[in-house]
Parts: sequence; structure tokens; C-alpha cells
Amino acid sequence: MTELGPGAYFGEVALVTGQPRTASVESLVETSLVKVSKEEFDRLLDHNPQLARHIIQQLSGWLVSGDRRLEEEVVHQVKLRQISWFDYALMVSLSLFLALIFNFYNDSGIPLIYGWGEKPSIPEISLGQALEIYQKNEATFVDARKSAFFTQQHIKGAQNLPEVLFPLMYPMFQYMVTQTEGAKDKPFIVYGGTLSRRFDVVLARLLKKKGFKQVQVLQDYGGWRKVFPLEGKPPVEAPSAPLGLAGYLEWVPVSIFLLILIPAVRRSPYLSIYCRLLVGVIFMSFALSKIMRPAVFALNVVDFGMMPSWGVDLWSLALPWAELVVGMFLVLGIRTRAAATLIAAMLLIFMVGLLHAIYLHLPINCGCVGEVGEPVTWWKMLKNTGMLVMCIQTFLYDRFLVLDRGGFIWRASAI
Repeated sequence: MTELGPGAYFGEVALVTGQPRTASVESLVETSLVKVSKEEFDRLLDHNPQLARHIIQQLSGWLVSGDRRLEEEVVHQVKLRQISWFDYALMVSLSLFLALIFNFYNDSGIPLIYGWGEKPSIPEISLGQALEIYQKNEATFVDARKSAFFTQQHIKGAQNLPEVLFPLMYPMFQYMVTQTEGAKDKPFIVYGGTLSRRFDVVLARLLKKKGFKQVQVLQDYGGWRKVFPLEGKPPVEAPSAPLGLAGYLEWVPVSIFLLILIPAVRRSPYLSIYCRLLVGVIFMSFALSKIMRPAVFALNVVDFGMMPSWGVDLWSLALPWAELVVGMFLVLGIRTRAAATLIAAMLLIFMVGLLHAIYLHLPINCGCVGEVGEPVTWWKMLKNTGMLVMCIQTFLYDRFLVLDRGGFIWRASAI
């Protein structure tokens, strides 16, 4: 809005272009108005070069001012879409800080590094020596893994005593030992350690505390499959449990495959709102249950068998908080492109784990909400692929309802 004074003029652009006027004027006081037609204006310009130069300077000033405003708007929008290392550092450091603080005050907290500072107190036995003892039937072999893994494949004749269920299953194990002739006097060789956790060492220590003196663990935690006779049953689908609202929401990302087929919708910033709100809510829902019970989530990480043991606990502490923080950033519209990138990275890691589990027929579930979850199937891969596509769409086209460095943007502006 511009306020004009005595002697000012308006509507000159319409006189130059011959188009209808685009501005309206309202008088605040009694005013005398002089109307000039285009024919009269053209004659004035022909006979008054000074007036022509003045009009040209005025129009040039408006063009320069408009160009400057347009440039500032474009730069503002580009800055809005820029990603800096600060965005990633902010989310990652905030997640780690919250994870460490909460774990310190949580009664169910876990050590940052599994087995850190523990001295080896259980003797180990080589595969060759263990095989020789096995062939002579001079030892009792105990599998420390979960029952589903034991049922799928184990050393022939071994007994199963899952380390994670030791208080519950030890009475039955003790009864079976006492009922087997000579078993109590034989040494016990425990196996079942994995890349992600030494179940065998922990179980051997527990047996030591119960009074078993001759307890050893098998070296080379995966080597027993190559040298010992094995038995087991074909893999079966792991038990699952309803995931609640988040489980139903997980099916919605599949709709993205239909939406991206529509060219007018594919690049829509309004579709970005749909994508980031949905993905953000799903990740926040799954994060809350894992945050409260990090030890349970750590065991689910171990089931995939891809994380080194020293990183399991730290990953189990940090990942749920990262899901919560990044999900909140997406929902609130803060640093959405960086948030979408981080969630896409988490999805890719999880999808690699799913492919690994499907290829090896691991009897596990996804572990999305603690000890329960959906079985690891190709349907789970499809859901995660849908969320990954949603993250890509948000990264490329989200520019509506976002919190900029200068304030909250409630408009969609094309760049």
C-alpha cells in the first residue's frame, strides 16, 4: 500500500501498456482528479522528452525493486531447502544426549558397551577337543540360544537352556540333569554365542553360580555348525503380536506407490505433508515402547546377528531416541529434509537386516515394539519400501508448513 500526495499520479503503467489498470485508489480527503487518456498521454510524450525520461526512470525503478524482492524471495526459499551438517549434528547429538540421560536414571538401564571390563573367567575348549569328547559321550552340550534358534538347528543330543530365560527354565534343566545317568559328573560344554552377544559365556557363569564346577565354552562361536552332527526342524514363522495403531498405520505407506503414479500429485508439497506426518507418527509410536525397555530391544538387535557385541547396547539405547527425535522433527516441520534423510538411512539399515533374516530363515520377528512384532517377511519389506519412498518425496518436495530459521512458513512457494 502506498500513500500519494498532491501532484502525484497513478495508472501510468496502463497508459504505457494499453492494458486495464491493476491498481485502485481511495481518497482520504476532498480531491481534484485529472484524467488523461492514452491519446493525450502519447501526444505529451511526443512533445515533452523530459516527461518521457521521468516516466522511464519511474518504471525502471519499479522493475529494479521488483527484481530485488523476487531475488530475496528465491534466496529465502533456497535457504529454507538447504541442508547443513548442523541439522544432522543437532538431531544425532540430541538423541544421544537424551538416551544417555534417560539410561542413567532408568531402573532398567543397560551398560553402554556389553561385556566391557569383564575378565574372562570361564575356560574355553577348541572345536577339535570338543568334537573328540562329543564322540566319546564324555560331556553334556548345552545350547544357550533362544528356543526358536535351538529348534531350527543345534548339535545333535544337546540340551537347550536359553540364557535370557535362565531363571524360568533352570529348574527343568536341573531335573533333566539329575534324571540322566552320569550327566551330573560329566563336564558341561556351553555353546551358542553369536557375533552380537556371548550367550554361552553368560550361561556358563550362571551355571557356575549354581554349583556346576566343570563348565567350559566352545571356541569359535559359529564353528560348531561345520564340525558337529546337527539336527533340527524346518524353520517356522516366528510368533507375532498385534502392534496396535502403529501396526495399522504401517500399511498406509503402501498407498504411496499409487500416488506417485499421478504426475500432478507426485511433486505436490501437500503430499509431502501426508508423507512426513505419517512416517513421523509411525516412528514415534515404535520408539516409545523401545525406550522404556532397552534390554529387550537389545536382544532383538542380537537376533539379527549383524551388530558387533560392543555396539549392541549403544545402538539399542540411541536408535529409539533417534526415531523419536527425528519423528518429532518431521511432524513439527523442523529441518524436514535432514530428518527425512536420517529416517531413510534408518529404514535402509533395517531393510538390510530384513533381507539378511529372510535369506537365513531366522525365526525372529521385526522387534518393532519391544519383545513383540510382525514376522520378518516380504510384506514387511514392502511397508518399509513405502516409507522410504515417502522420505524421498519429502526430501525433494516438502516446502509447506515448515519451521524456517526465521519463523513458521504457512505457504507453498515453488522455486
